[in-house]
Amino acid sequence: MPRRKKSALSAALKPERRSEKIPNRLLGMKDWVGAECRYFDFVVGKANEFAKIYSFTPIKTPIMESYDLYKKSTRHNTEREFYAVEGEKSGKMILRPEITQGVIRAYLENNLGESGLPARMFSLGPIFRHEKLQTGHYRESTQMNLEIIGEDKPLAEALLITVAHNFFAELGIKIQVQINSIGNSECRREYGNKLLAFYKERGRRSKLCNLCKNNLGRNVLSLLDCSEDACVKLREEAPQIADYLSVESREHFTKTLEFLDELNINYNFNPYLVRGLSYYNDTVFEFWPINDDGSILGKIALGGGGRYDSLVESLGGIPTPAIGLAIGLERTLAKIKDKQLLINKQENDIVFIAQLGDQAKLKSLQLFEDLRAAGFNVRQSFASDSLKIQLEEATLMQAKTSLILGKKEIMDGTILMRDMDSGAQETVIYKKIKERLSKKDKLIEKRLNNRKEGGLYGGL
Repeated sequence: MPRRKKSALSAALKPERRSEKIPNRLLGMKDWVGAECRYFDFVVGKANEFAKIYSFTPIKTPIMESYDLYKKSTRHNTEREFYAVEGEKSGKMILRPEITQGVIRAYLENNLGESGLPARMFSLGPIFRHEKLQTGHYRESTQMNLEIIGEDKPLAEALLITVAHNFFAELGIKIQVQINSIGNSECRREYGNKLLAFYKERGRRSKLCNLCKNNLGRNVLSLLDCSEDACVKLREEAPQIADYLSVESREHFTKTLEFLDELNINYNFNPYLVRGLSYYNDTVFEFWPINDDGSILGKIALGGGGRYDSLVESLGGIPTPAIGLAIGLERTLAKIKDKQLLINKQENDIVFIAQLGDQAKLKSLQLFEDLRAAGFNVRQSFASDSLKIQLEEATLMQAKTSLILGKKEIMDGTILMRDMDSGAQETVIYKKIKERLSKKDKLIEKRLNNRKEGGLYGGL
């Protein structure tokens, strides 16, 4: 059978062979093209939106920092992950592998703690790690970071976890919170000795992977985080850190879990979760994607964080409690099933929630989530304990309504609703606040329509 000649059209449509002169994209890097850019920008916009509604102040720190900032406070034995930068002879510089340390440096350098109030800061930008190439890992990636500096109460954990939980929910991503407590330095020292003794018992060390064998005398807690089958099987027999927590650490962790229960957050107590950073203490957590049936969808965390109460002091500040959260935006975007259905919500009249006291803060956080889920445009300032300062913030953001909750209101099952324009206040049954707010919205809309008609036809 004679061979058919290729038509001129098919020859023209055939893609040309890639020229060897075209430079290659570096390994571990990613191009964002066309629709991908729009989806990525949407997720960035959503991150900014959440930082705003939860009252986190934006902060932007340099991509390039000194090596000294990270050498004592990052992962164990991972200096090989740093991207060094040629520069001044006086000091070694690197592309930042984390954002948190830069934020703490800026916090100290700019005296952001001088007010004495907890600082809540939001940062977003690229990080760089020369790490092993695998699915979902890029050597340049984008992080959304939230930090609460100067707050030692477990309500801070509950707030950060709630923000992340709702961020993923709004993007249509189902997650489960993995949470653990690694205690304070004394707890970890005692537990580390027990764990080291366990792995050094006859026959166990030989079953470890090579990396865990190397880390055995350096960072024994990292062995709990290994995903190799032999190491996973071996750790099931290992002692658990929960048995070595101090009374203070145990009480703090118990209270955190109670808050998550009250907020209906889906979590799993994971005794093997230790996180990779050396500066963590007490509560640590990660966010793992799950299937519709609740089963874990791989073990690549979309984000994570924890307490780092010693980091501020280690960088030259006074002892200051702190906690942080980081979410990887590339990993998050990869888990969004239908990206074309992402639609921005429009701003509506602002409802501001003010509170007095710890119990009122927790109740306000629950109300905040209920109202936000019901479609109200809510704001708050849980970082402040002063009602005057909170109401001043409500005025600055031009809130139409403020809801005030204190000890008396909690006991009575009521809430105080204030009209910010007129100053008029009324006491509303707590369970009926959504209904009352809806009626007020309809009344405002009716007044606006009447004004428009009056302007058109000479009324008023």
